[in-house]
Amino acid sequence: MPETIDRETLKEKIDRGDDFHLVETLLPREYEKWHLPGAINIHFNKIGKEARERFSEDDQIVVYCHDEECRASPIAAEKLEKMGYNNVYEFSGGKAAWKEAGYPTES
Repeated sequence: MPETIDRETLKEKIDRGDDFHLVETLLPREYEKWHLPGAINIHFNKIGKEARERFSEDDQIVVYCHDEECRASPIAAEKLEKMGYNNVYEFSGGKAAWKEAGYPTES
């Protein structure tokens, strides 16, 4: 089971410029509307293939989707862990928690 990360910790990581990959696991059209600062878009159905091309197994990866109810990021996180990525976190609050906090977004 992947570890989770809360929005305050995630915001601190972004603000500090920590070296990690932030991945929105939703459809491209959702990502294009707005996303968390510095996030890339990899739909959860494509995470396996894309991860092999983009990440090394030691990279820190944080995945997120819409909100607590959304299953895209937990599925992506579990898939990454099964593939051998050992530094995976899921931001379960997702876009809803981020926006609720009034944190900056990109579009």
